[in-house]
Amino acid sequence: MRTSRKLRRERETSLYGDEETGTPPDELYFREDAEEALEMVEYTFNGVSKLLSEYSSRVREKDFL
Repeated sequence: MRTSRKLRRERETSLYGDEETGTPPDELYFREDAEEALEMVEYTFNGVSKLLSEYSSRVREKDFL
């Protein structure tokens, strides 16, 4: 599943809990959930950083030509 979809789906519940049952977020989510979210975000961040770095290098090369 894509990171943005999964995190988007969990966002409201992670902030407000389950409003229908009155369950707070700290009873719905655990450390493992946070670690999984962090891994997904780090993976995405690293991919975007690599892409931007490669793009930036190509732009600089083009400017020197």
